[in-house]
Amino acid sequence: MSKPESRFALVLLALLLALPAGSAGCGRGSARGRAADPAEDRPADGRGSAGHDDHDDQGHHDDHGDETIVELSPEAVARIGLTTTAATRRALRTRRATTGRIGFDEERLAHVGSRVSGRLYRVPGQLGESVAAGETLAVVDSVELGEAKAAFFRARARFAVAERGFERQRSLHAAGLASEQEVLEAEASAEEAAADLAVAREALRLLGLRDDEVDRLSLGGPGASLVSVRAPFAGRVVARDATPGELVTPEDTLFTIGDLSEVWLWVDLYERDLAHVAVRERVTVRLDAWPAEIFPGELAYVADELDPHSQTVRARVDLPNPRGRLRPGMFARVELTGAGAEQGDEVLAIPRTAVQRDGRESIVFARVGPGRFERREVALGRTTDEWVEVVSGLAAGEEVVTEGAFILRSQASADELGGHHH
Repeated sequence: MSKPESRFALVLLALLLALPAGSAGCGRGSARGRAADPAEDRPADGRGSAGHDDHDDQGHHDDHGDETIVELSPEAVARIGLTTTAATRRALRTRRATTGRIGFDEERLAHVGSRVSGRLYRVPGQLGESVAAGETLAVVDSVELGEAKAAFFRARARFAVAERGFERQRSLHAAGLASEQEVLEAEASAEEAAADLAVAREALRLLGLRDDEVDRLSLGGPGASLVSVRAPFAGRVVARDATPGELVTPEDTLFTIGDLSEVWLWVDLYERDLAHVAVRERVTVRLDAWPAEIFPGELAYVADELDPHSQTVRARVDLPNPRGRLRPGMFARVELTGAGAEQGDEVLAIPRTAVQRDGRESIVFARVGPGRFERREVALGRTTDEWVEVVSGLAAGEEVVTEGAFILRSQASADELGGHHH
């Protein structure tokens, strides 16, 4: 028994000692109290003066040898405030608890780098700031880009010459001054130049230039070797590894952008719980940062493979995060509502307040007569906020103590310490 329980037991003993003599007892202890009254003397053979077996007022045996019975007088029951509730069958909306960690929505997470090798010319992207889609995070000065732009200018010039040559040959052919063969050769040259220009244009796009930027390119224009590194979508800069002046390559990650409007919560489901959960099931999440608030979410994914070491299955909960308060790395407590409860199945249940823990055992005190309460070990099943399923140890209709069960347990422990056994 813990120290608080020991102190409570002492208070209980003081309370019971304050009652009239013989008003409270357990098993043999209360039997001794009655035997002290001459009016209740019995012959040595255990039979009453009328030759009947020794019974209580309700016709039950006193069970002097039953070590599970706690007896209290009506005065003690009233003073302690014991209340009972009958075990009944009811449909339980099962809640199964687990824990997890919040992570990024991996479909809204991007590791951003430069598409070309070069030197960081400018780095406007700052750690922790929100950015819009397409916003410039860094500018890279790249020789490779300069060479690709030069190739584009050459291809564009060749195409312009070849296109004018083709149009001229067509005009001469119409005037009878050029042969059809000359027209076909000019057309082939124009098509070849167009293909080279398309290749050069695509090379610039692959190096990070947008179509509108390519269209605005002019020979001798400023920043011919500069290219911008941009945010692929709107989000927050959650990591930055970029310093102006340093050399970078396409293998380097310069920024990590996360869209935190929705996050993923990774939880572990025990094997025994798998039959009671389903994808699209609603869950409730609680966080230490906001203990009074509940965050609703949805079970979006359950892994196909069981971890052989932890005997758990990894599952993912999708959580809306419009205010950005849920941050990756946060610890969370999760409740999942069992799928079986939706089918309306009924189980034998009692209030959770009726259950006491005694070591590894779950116990209740069942009312077996006026002022008589039997200690029962019970096996429990599914649990809700108010009710708990009883798998064995009780029958429907039996009454269990819901208020004062801890006092009965303390009284039983105190009597054991005093030499009486229940």
